[in-house]
Amino acid sequence: MVTDYKRYFEVAKICKSVYGSPVRQDFLSYNGKKMLGQKIIHGSYGRGFCRLFWNDETLVIAFRGTRERVDWWVSNLKMFPVLLKNCDSNSKKINVHRGFQSTLYYIDKTTKLNSFDAVMKHINDLNLFTNRKIVITGHSLGGALATLFSVKLRVNSPTAVKNQLQEIILFGAPAVGLKKFKTFYNELNQKTIRIINGSDVVPFTPPVFYHHIGQELWIRKDEIKENKSWISRLFYALKLPIKNFINDHGMKSYMENLKELK
Repeated sequence: MVTDYKRYFEVAKICKSVYGSPVRQDFLSYNGKKMLGQKIIHGSYGRGFCRLFWNDETLVIAFRGTRERVDWWVSNLKMFPVLLKNCDSNSKKINVHRGFQSTLYYIDKTTKLNSFDAVMKHINDLNLFTNRKIVITGHSLGGALATLFSVKLRVNSPTAVKNQLQEIILFGAPAVGLKKFKTFYNELNQKTIRIINGSDVVPFTPPVFYHHIGQELWIRKDEIKENKSWISRLFYALKLPIKNFINDHGMKSYMENLKELK
């Protein structure tokens, strides 16, 4: 696995910015190139759940994680698996997390489209796919949305995904689908990096039947581990203060540890 901690730190900074009000995009960058524009996409209840950042070379599609109590009820806790929808015919028997998939189909406040179509409308209206690399990212719930968005984008815009998708970077993301979903994820596994910070509890969820996708990069205080089992991470976490399960999940903690590595 090729690692670039400086770039991961840049993307982590973008993920953190999605939680707040609009920021100056020129404070953010990808591969050292400052962002020149941004667009907020609103999901259910008028909440900004996704933000587009771009410059002349790269479009970053960043999904926001859990911020409000309502996020737990409408997204995180509805873990009963349902069929993956709006993908090709090979996906008919593939099951994913109900709550995560539902979030991509809530009605956008401004366009009155479902959330996935709203993101695509803004990308197309702003002509953001033209001559740009594509990076998809998200933290926590946002990582789950980024994962599902990626497979749906592959069906919706296969040429852009094939020729322009640079990488999918997930921070503290839960598992999204059952075993067949990882197989369906296919070539995207090689472009996906799941970064886990210390004892972060969210990557342990959902606790049964669900499988992670992509390649795992586990950041511990004293070392970096690649593609370790969740049992290895659990044994490590149980030896540490229980508060680390929560503290290590915050984007601030992710950024602090990535900054030490870059």
